Amino acid sequence: MQLYRVFLALVLLAVCANAQEERTQITAGAQRDVDPMISPDGNSVVFASNRTGHFNLFVFSYRDKGTLQLTNGNKDDRYPSWSSDGSRIVFGSDRTGKGDIYESKADGSSGFLQLTDQDLLEEYPNYTADRKGLLYARAAKKGVLRREMQVVLANSLPAAGNAVVLGEGDQPRWSPDGSKIVFVSHRTKNDDVWTMRRDGSQQTQLTTDDKDDTDPSFSPDGKKIVFCSKRTGNYDIWVMDVDGGNQRQLTFDAADETQPCWSIGGYIYYTHKVSETSSNIYRIRAPR
Repeated sequence: MQLYRVFLALVLLAVCANAQEERTQITAGAQRDVDPMISPDGNSVVFASNRTGHFNLFVFSYRDKGTLQLTNGNKDDRYPSWSSDGSRIVFGSDRTGKGDIYESKADGSSGFLQLTDQDLLEEYPNYTADRKGLLYARAAKKGVLRREMQVVLANSLPAAGNAVVLGEGDQPRWSPDGSKIVFVSHRTKNDDVWTMRRDGSQQTQLTTDDKDDTDPSFSPDGKKIVFCSKRTGNYDIWVMDVDGGNQRQLTFDAADETQPCWSIGGYIYYTHKVSETSSNIYRIRAPR
């Protein structure tokens, strides 16, 4: 039995080592780089960074091998996502003091269009496929507990007049075909991953561990969901089938690894926490 335990430990160490050897560091430095999102063509990564003081948005292009600073303000811009054609980026911003949603051209060639303007905290935005509407999370005000967030869908813009609450939750993301939404809910006393239909029906809990599961995102084919989980003591990247089955761990670092998103190029990008004041963007090969 003792020999078997030693053998099993060596196997686990080898698996962890291989997982770490295959990862690639995308950003470097002592700043906090967070919120990575991949463009629909897989050629660019937008992320938030406080390297200039406050959090601003940056776009790294594999094609140009350069980084474009998209925003340059003295308030935080966070949680960016792309339009389906890759031409626009929508994001949450604190520039009005409340937390509103804005959009910009992905190449930085225009100013910023404000899409929400209510006395509410509004963030984690996602365009509808036709870019005429907006899926996002909102709360009554800044500073509320994450469990008090709501998932909201506006089928046309501006969002204030037609936003419909789909359910209690946070961090919503579309499925590739736009028929489902994956999100985080605290309704079971800790954060778990849920899915629902576009109209808010068929809300289904996918994770049931007593540790927090957050930051879910669909694979490009819609068959899997990547998320982060604290079930091993710190946050690591996990993946599961779209029905919640076959949950398995992808990263094994002692540092927190969060905010995963899946690229069409066969990679998963995520945030690797170096310290309380430093984090960088990494990627690993996505499972098949």
